[in-house]
Amino acid sequence: MKRPARLVVVTGCDTGIGKELVKVLLRKGCVVAASYLETNPFPKDPRIHVRKMDLRKPAEVEEFCRFAKDLCNRRGVRLKAVVANAGVALGGPVEDLPMDIYRESFEINFFGTVAVVQAMIPQLERDKGRILVVGSLAGRIAMPFLSPYAASKHALEGFCDSLRREMKPWGVETILVEPAAVATPIWNKAKRQDTSFVQEKYKKSLQRFKETFVEGGNAGMDPAAAAARIGELLWVKKPRDRYIVAKDKARSRLLLLVSRSLLDKGIVKKYMEF
Repeated sequence: MKRPARLVVVTGCDTGIGKELVKVLLRKGCVVAASYLETNPFPKDPRIHVRKMDLRKPAEVEEFCRFAKDLCNRRGVRLKAVVANAGVALGGPVEDLPMDIYRESFEINFFGTVAVVQAMIPQLERDKGRILVVGSLAGRIAMPFLSPYAASKHALEGFCDSLRREMKPWGVETILVEPAAVATPIWNKAKRQDTSFVQEKYKKSLQRFKETFVEGGNAGMDPAAAAARIGELLWVKKPRDRYIVAKDKARSRLLLLVSRSLLDKGIVKKYMEF
């Protein structure tokens, strides 16, 4: 008997981890349903079923989920996993940030993820598939000037804990991936964000932050390496609830053990100017 085709649904595949993960999955013989926001990165490969999806637009989210579910319901197709990868990094000083930036961050990073996962649960239960959410180490260590991003990633931490405990009885594993610095275009987009709303008193610190933290992101883990690691997690027999993906995993783990007060002092000294 022919083995069922393994379908993996991946969001946010224009560039970076999402795009590289699709390549990893193809090498493993999977069929992929991928979303993109601006430009289809895989226009000609018949193994990749691609649809545009803007997570800020509920109608597009619903359409993508219908498209993915239709693929799942084809004869000889088994849903291997849903990978919620799409995200955005927006920020600025809390005092100055327009509320629309917080709303957009949550719409993309949190509510969009919830909507896609929620829609795919019946197929995941049927096929004993796996949920993999790409969060961030910022979900546990929040940097200054990234409160919209960090807050939305913190929200994913709680969501994944609840989801994991609800889905386990149905044979569906939930994994939260916490990348540290990965050299994806998300950081250059963050650097180009309009900051005309920022008061003078924050400008030096914000510029220093961009030059150190954001540039550090650009020098981070290669997205192909990060995608390869994430792809492996879809086949781990007994996965843990969280995995840090980083160039220097030991350093990232150590940061999580540092006391809050000591971490505060170090971060303020490194990034803030008065």
